[in-house]
Formats: sequence, structure tokens, C-alpha cells
Amino acid sequence: MRIASHHVPGTPEHDLSSMLGGNAKYEPECAWPSDCTVQWGHGIIPAVPFFEAFPAGTFIRGEGETIAEAERQAFAQYLQDIACNHVWGRFRPGSVTYTNGAAFCRKCGGFRSRMFPEIRDLGWWRKPLSDMEAWHLKSIEENHELGAIMDRKYPADRERRARTGRVLRLRFNVFGKADDDSD
Repeated sequence: MRIASHHVPGTPEHDLSSMLGGNAKYEPECAWPSDCTVQWGHGIIPAVPFFEAFPAGTFIRGEGETIAEAERQAFAQYLQDIACNHVWGRFRPGSVTYTNGAAFCRKCGGFRSRMFPEIRDLGWWRKPLSDMEAWHLKSIEENHELGAIMDRKYPADRERRARTGRVLRLRFNVFGKADDDSD
């Protein structure tokens, strides 16, 4: 397993996390896979201990009275997930139908991102950029250092990020940026 860098002493992320008081000391106990990143802590509101694991393509969160209990809960979910003969769907029980490509197992409740193509409303791109989209476009076009880091960390996602930049640039060129409606 890989421990998130904000829990590893000596890293800049750990130093920042320690300054902010969000770095609970803990040693994971369960046998997570080697390609799984884990992190833990205490929630903000309410302050519930949690443990999060990021096995390939999914996200698992456990909560409990202690971080150890939260990890055991998350690991039980993980074991259930890998033992399941999944039947994927876009609908999450007790929620809405997801159109962003995420999927939920109808048997065990497991989650996967990017299982399905994203469903878009017809003409979704025919509108000015929101403040967030304009910020994202600026980041894509001007922050080359971040782009290089993302390309190194997530090479399989490079084309999707480039396509997002092209679509945002096209929308900006044709429709502009929406007026800030926070007045």
C-alpha cells in the first residue's frame, strides 16, 4: 500500500498538514494491495474518524469511533468489492442516476469512476464559461508545470485533459465568459 504523502514525515505535504493540525498519527493495519493509496483523519463536521482507500478505479471510505475501526470498516467493504461478481449501473440506491460516467454495483454497492461514457444534455456546450470553467481553462493553458506533473502522474488521462482544454477554449472563443452572478 502507498500512504498519502501528507502522512509521510519529511515531505512538504506532511509539514503543511502538521501545521494545519490535520495529521493524525496512525499505522494502517489491514493488508491493502500495493497499488492502493490510503489516508485517514478526523472529519471536520462532525469530527468523525475516517479511513479512505483508493484501490484502482474506486474509492472506499470507512468511518468509526476510531481510525482503526474506520479502517476495518473500509477493508471489509474492499473485501466485499473484490469478491463480488459485479452488475454495474448508473443508479445509486437512495440517490439519483449518475450521468458523469460513474457506476454503482447493484449487488454490493461498489463504486467505479469512468465505467460508462458521460451523458450530456444536447447542446450542453452552447453557453458561456462559468467562473470555475474559466479558471480551469486558464490553469490548463498557463500552468505548464502543473500540466507536466499531471501528465507524469496520470499519463492515461492526458488526452482527456487536452480535449477538455480544447472544448473550453472553443466555448470561450464562441460564447465568452458568463457575467459573475454573485452580486
